[in-house]
Amino acid sequence: MLWNSTTGANTMGIKLPRHIGIIPDGNRRWARHRGVTLYQAYDVGYKRLVSVIEYLHELGINYTSVYAMSRDNCIKRTKFEKSILFKMAISAFDDLMNNKKLEEHSVRVVVLGDLMLLPVDIRRKALETVESTKDRNRGILTIALCYSGKWEVEYYTARGLPLPSLQLPPIDLLIRTGGMRRISSFLPLLLEYAELYFTDTLWPDFDREELMRALEWFSRQERRMGA
Repeated sequence: MLWNSTTGANTMGIKLPRHIGIIPDGNRRWARHRGVTLYQAYDVGYKRLVSVIEYLHELGINYTSVYAMSRDNCIKRTKFEKSILFKMAISAFDDLMNNKKLEEHSVRVVVLGDLMLLPVDIRRKALETVESTKDRNRGILTIALCYSGKWEVEYYTARGLPLPSLQLPPIDLLIRTGGMRRISSFLPLLLEYAELYFTDTLWPDFDREELMRALEWFSRQERRMGA
């Protein structure tokens, strides 16, 4: 066993990543396969995400970054789908602010991306979430929302500002579900030596056993880091 199924404690002393990146892909295909609405699929996917994040912090993995929406998603997806995603975002930010397990683990929420592409109420809610968790100091949950690596570099360097992603430690393990084998401009400056784990499992089906497989796979990798 990689961890105790009741407490979440790492029982083998194996190598675990310090920082995990997650691209939770496959919600729309899951909706089609299950014959449910997009909202239902995204709701299941969000609850799955919270469960995974809570479990990672129980394991002592204190940095998690999640690709909620790319900048292209925020620009190119249909008005109908964006209305669903934006409605879900309001609910998600409320939940993150009031999540007792994240509060217990003192996890701070950071939101990174072109927030001007969001409706005003979601932008306000995102900033409220960041503000309400800013004094937590044992972990960071980064939500990449309307984000792309190119946008980050261009936006912040044009203003003479440090790149916010570089305030985080490098990503050790990137998990992408849904069968795609690409990073889609997700925090590229943090992925220089990341181990890339791709699975065909659609995100709403990515349970703790699937997470265990990813962590066990990571523990077997020989990380040379350029040496």
